[in-house]
Amino acid sequence: MPSHSILLIDPFKNLLNAYRMILEEEGYTVESALNLEEASLLLHRNRHSVIIIEYIYPYESTEEFIEKVRKNIPEIYILMVANALIDGETFERLFQKGVDDFILKPYSPDRILVLIKKGLKQRELMIHLKELSQFYPFHPVTHQINEYIFNQSFFQRTCQQELKRAKRHKHPISLILINISNTSGVSDEVDKFLQELLFLIRKQTRSEDVLGRSNGEISLLLPETDQTGCQALIKRLYHIVENNPKFQTDESLRFFKKNLLFQQINLSDPSTFFDPLSS
Repeated sequence: MPSHSILLIDPFKNLLNAYRMILEEEGYTVESALNLEEASLLLHRNRHSVIIIEYIYPYESTEEFIEKVRKNIPEIYILMVANALIDGETFERLFQKGVDDFILKPYSPDRILVLIKKGLKQRELMIHLKELSQFYPFHPVTHQINEYIFNQSFFQRTCQQELKRAKRHKHPISLILINISNTSGVSDEVDKFLQELLFLIRKQTRSEDVLGRSNGEISLLLPETDQTGCQALIKRLYHIVENNPKFQTDESLRFFKKNLLFQQINLSDPSTFFDPLSS
């Protein structure tokens, strides 16, 4: 069995020692922390496959810690040790924050070992899917709008290839970055706006132009396009967005339209910023 590292987080040293003995007998590498600060340092220093964490007071800090770990290490398996006094609302919230499984006190060593093995299988599946996704070029929005929209990794690879080709043949190449300011806390509405925006952009661009999306930003690579042509396309896109009926009638979409930013980059000289409102 390959060695997996498990991080134990519990304010009681006796419990940590008991966990460590059980897990090391099974061949796992074990590190332990008495508080969240120690745990954060260990996570930063080493790679762990599993976290076993007590629901430590103050509970808000524990939940923030779990949420941060889940965001930064999505494949890690988080097992929370808790007691039966946790209410249903808290139970659900902890799952939303990133807890994978609970083990309620009292419990047997056999049960915790079964859950760890389950979590490691889950982790291996997530890593495998992540590796496969690197070969899949499309962003999920592709299926929603029935247009080719590429994910970040594929877009970056394509950008590097096209830039090398442009330099080799001394052809112009440009890049447009499109993002929205003031979008905190409204992810669903942003997705709705970006979906509609991507559809409009794809209809206004050539088949050789490469369109990608990464989180809240849209990237548009324009081979064989100089600064003048890039500026002309930005103006056209801006006016199409400005006059689109959906963006005029829907209040949330109208808000995002007003906060839409176009940034032009001439890849031969990446210092150009073009504001369509300035001319």
